[in-house]
Amino acid sequence: MQHLYFIFLIALMITACELPFQTREPEEPISDQSSWIQPTSPHYVMTNLRNAISEKNIANYMRCLADTSQYARPFRFLADPAVANRNPSLFAYWGKEEEITMMNQLLLFLPKDSLSVVKFTLQSETNLVDSVILVQDYDLDIHHNCKETDCPRHMQGQSEFRLLKNNQDLWTIYRWNDSASGEEPSWSALKAHFGK
Repeated sequence: MQHLYFIFLIALMITACELPFQTREPEEPISDQSSWIQPTSPHYVMTNLRNAISEKNIANYMRCLADTSQYARPFRFLADPAVANRNPSLFAYWGKEEEITMMNQLLLFLPKDSLSVVKFTLQSETNLVDSVILVQDYDLDIHHNCKETDCPRHMQGQSEFRLLKNNQDLWTIYRWNDSASGEEPSWSALKAHFGK
């Protein structure tokens, strides 16, 4: 009787599993993918900034901005003059903490499947003794779900990025001057709305 029960159990197991010893496909990793490039040149910093925006990766976005623990100068953002005049106290001392606040607020309005894309077009590059100035035209699309009228989704303008490198030859942005160009709102307008 026990032999019949044992044979029945084995037969049941074989019919329940098509291929019991076949390996399964590996699962996708749970963590978000990051396309961070070691910033050994100023242009890699701009690539990292662009990728951090498209990946909605605040940590990598912040790594593009100077940190006084590793760089001689703190990060400073200078807004488009028209936006700064409308928000004088907001942009008086805009630094890394304000960027973190703004990015965290923006992320609250970004669905997981939304697109965020920035395109940079280099206009000029000035190499100095210990730093580089990159003047970039930008076209920025942020598909957030904010319903307020002063939440821009498409921005255009020109930014002057001043970058310097640390003693490990890694580059970062220490100063970011923004200005509008044409009728579209500037990047400063986005920062003004989500940085309050």
